[in-house]
Amino acid sequence: MKMNTTNCGKNSVTSREELSREHIELQDGKMCDLVAYNVKDYGYAEYAENIEVSNGEFRRTRSLIPFNYLDASMQAFRWDLYGENVEVQRSIAESFIKRFCEYQKAGKGLYIYSRTKGSGKTLLACSLANGVMEYLDICVKFVSVPELLEMTKKSYKDFMEKEDLEKIRTAELLILDDIGAETKKEWIDTELFRLVDYRYSNKRVTIFTSNISMNALKLNERIVDRIFSMCIKLDLPEKSIRTIQAHDENMEFLKGVIK
Repeated sequence: MKMNTTNCGKNSVTSREELSREHIELQDGKMCDLVAYNVKDYGYAEYAENIEVSNGEFRRTRSLIPFNYLDASMQAFRWDLYGENVEVQRSIAESFIKRFCEYQKAGKGLYIYSRTKGSGKTLLACSLANGVMEYLDICVKFVSVPELLEMTKKSYKDFMEKEDLEKIRTAELLILDDIGAETKKEWIDTELFRLVDYRYSNKRVTIFTSNISMNALKLNERIVDRIFSMCIKLDLPEKSIRTIQAHDENMEFLKGVIK
């Protein structure tokens, strides 16, 4: 018996006859159709088709979260790598998922800050968003602030781009990654104020990540005031867990190749 789960039953053959179809459960708990075909110039073959996607997975694929963070989760987040007491930060993060509806009613998000690159700011933000999407049917969007500003500079001739911007603006949970990295210009302040003011006024939950503290943001005071009002501060330790994890992965690899 041949199983093909990567192509979901799609192949280059032009002639095949379906012999049978059975709805089955895979080892990971997902459901799919096990379909038997008589394939021209090949013979009998079985394929897994219509593999079930969970609601959480479906929402993640539409969230614009970067591919390498699509599977990020609080269960896998390595708080221990910081090597110091992070119970306060961990408690805030866990409450954000468990009591998200209360955060939503209050219009409160998070401002995840650390000066150090690779400290886990974006990873934590995506882990939180993924956790919320597992049990709540809400619109979640991710965008870096530099990327967002590039989108707003364009002429809006592309209807889909206008639609994407509107979904980002109105998302029930928005991750604004790397705020503070933008150049100080009047038009940038204007665009950011429109977005932040809308979300503040409509109690839309926003997670900001930044390597600049709220007090030091070089933005219009009105923007900073609103960020202060709509966010709980979550300061991560000044340690690059990305570097630590890369080192551990490299050492583990070397163990397997060096005899």
